[in-house]
Amino acid sequence: MTDRQLKALLCLILGAMALLYVVHNLANFGEARAFFTYVTSHADQVAYPVTLLPVPAAPLVLMAMALVFALEIAAGVLLVIASLEIASGARDARAMRLARTGIGCALLNWWGLFQVVAGAGYQMWQIETGRDPFYSSMLFGAMYMLVLIVLNQRSGATEDTAS
Repeated sequence: MTDRQLKALLCLILGAMALLYVVHNLANFGEARAFFTYVTSHADQVAYPVTLLPVPAAPLVLMAMALVFALEIAAGVLLVIASLEIASGARDARAMRLARTGIGCALLNWWGLFQVVAGAGYQMWQIETGRDPFYSSMLFGAMYMLVLIVLNQRSGATEDTAS
């Protein structure tokens, strides 16, 4: 597998992952809304009962959901487009910008919103239904970061280039 093909495949995989998550979130919108509301409600936080961030009003919960979904859509679409452009060999610099921007959206979502706001801010890690999303978001962010590192590597002298 050439460097170009590997980079295209990695972008496609991560793009598909982001799109699958957002489609599942939208298909289960009521459950997603209940989860966001529960995490930000301060309910069942027994280990550290004092949470500094306020309980948001329902419209703010919907805005947070919209932001998460928008970042997942942006990450997915940008990475899928980048994968196609990388694979075709056309406009390498543009394809890399798209891929990096898509990864940036994913990192803002998984690490910025899930780890910082939900995890540290609302202490999502304390509640049973929040533990898996909290720990999974760290793993998801790490996957995107590792692919960013691969994308930023120069191709070998004998390989075709994608950066």
